[in-house]
Amino acid sequence: MLSNGQTVMVGARAFDVLCVLVDHAGELVTKKKLFDLVWPGLVVEENNLQVHVSSLRRILGADAIATVPGRGYRFTVRLLATAPVAEAVQASKGKGRASDQQAYRRTIAVLPFVNLNADPEQEYFSDGLAEDIISHLTKSPWLLVVSRNSSFAYRNTKESNQAVGSALRARYLVLGSVRRAGTMLRMTAELVDTSTGETLWADRFDRPLSDMFAVQAEISGQIVSAIEPVYLHSEERVASEVPQQNMEHWDLLMRARWHFWRTTPEHVLQAQSLLTRALEIKPGDSASLSLMSFTHMAKLWGAWAEDPRAAVAEANRLALVAVRNDERDAFAHFTLGTALSCAGQMQAAIAELECALGLYPQAAAAAGELGRLLVFSGRTEEAEEFILQAVDASPHDPHLSLWIRSRAIGCFIDGRHADAVRYAREATAKRADWYFNHLLLAACLSAAGDMEAAQASLQQAMSGRGYNMQAIMFGHPFVHEQHRNKFLDALKAAGWQA
Repeated sequence: MLSNGQTVMVGARAFDVLCVLVDHAGELVTKKKLFDLVWPGLVVEENNLQVHVSSLRRILGADAIATVPGRGYRFTVRLLATAPVAEAVQASKGKGRASDQQAYRRTIAVLPFVNLNADPEQEYFSDGLAEDIISHLTKSPWLLVVSRNSSFAYRNTKESNQAVGSALRARYLVLGSVRRAGTMLRMTAELVDTSTGETLWADRFDRPLSDMFAVQAEISGQIVSAIEPVYLHSEERVASEVPQQNMEHWDLLMRARWHFWRTTPEHVLQAQSLLTRALEIKPGDSASLSLMSFTHMAKLWGAWAEDPRAAVAEANRLALVAVRNDERDAFAHFTLGTALSCAGQMQAAIAELECALGLYPQAAAAAGELGRLLVFSGRTEEAEEFILQAVDASPHDPHLSLWIRSRAIGCFIDGRHADAVRYAREATAKRADWYFNHLLLAACLSAAGDMEAAQASLQQAMSGRGYNMQAIMFGHPFVHEQHRNKFLDALKAAGWQA
């Protein structure tokens, strides 16, 4: 949106709240009405609405949105009837949550392709095909694509297509299967409209394995043209521009991704080994460089890096090369932003994440990471807006725990210790295998005065792990010394020894 002629980044839900308020400018809009229009059919905390209103006030001014205690909000700014925004909002009257409906009409999710090979180790191959199609579809300027992490949560689901579409808030689903036999590939794909249950398009491809990349582009083009024929010409042109790829490199990268997503030290090391071979084939490949950067950061966050400073330096070097090699790659900018935060360069890190979101606004991981870094910068109100944006974009993401964890840290910083404990418990419940969730819960419980529970949580976090001050600094890059000291003091009170 624009503010005083300048482009201002605002989350999708905050913009929806603004549309409803402007549509009823000068009138009381109850909280119930806002929830019904902005989050139809969902159970949402009242705090979420307050966060979005606060973010709008920072942009529009504190007096732009008045609170009617116990009832709702009123938009107080005088509107010009001829203003383009006013016209757009006026046009949406009577259509319910227009922006949400429009987003739904162009949202698509690609489910993991079914691996028809008897060998379960071929799963990386079927996942890789689906991930590449996701990548193709995100290049469309008008499609909204559900993140890989959310759609892959429905692997081998028994739920109906309508139920999956509703859960992912996606009108369209891409389903498929793949069988690899020697040098041949058999691939099926279909596009389903979940609002009607109708199959809009389906096809089967029996091709040499060497034609795989052309098949992916062809599938993407068919999907796009089936959804919106008016875009057929331009999208077919884009789909036909198939980059020259090396099959061996692609295979190594897909195997590496498969291992990396499993997060254990053994899998991360296997991913590194595969990426080393992939980069020998294509030294400048942005995707391989970015993922290799994340393997080094994974060692830091897991507190098992042999030389943490060397790991930080290498993560930053790889991410910087990835961005230089492809400045339009949102994932590369997201990677560099994350790596810079490990190096303590917070402002540069935030700028990179803002760049990633500018390139691809639906990047849930980038929004969640930006929220995390804003929390550690002490900008807790701004942070919540981006954290909620990430949750909205990818509500079934396996990394949801990280975003909830960031909300807990924000509450901890603000002295809202009961809320901090609540969010820390929620984050821990979602990923009990992540020790740093237990560490945060220990700090929150300690600050809230529940020492017995804090000590139990700390013991669980530290079991078999020498978590030292250096690891704290890498995983918790507090910008302000008083926030870091508060966190450390809470841990020490629970029994942690640096």
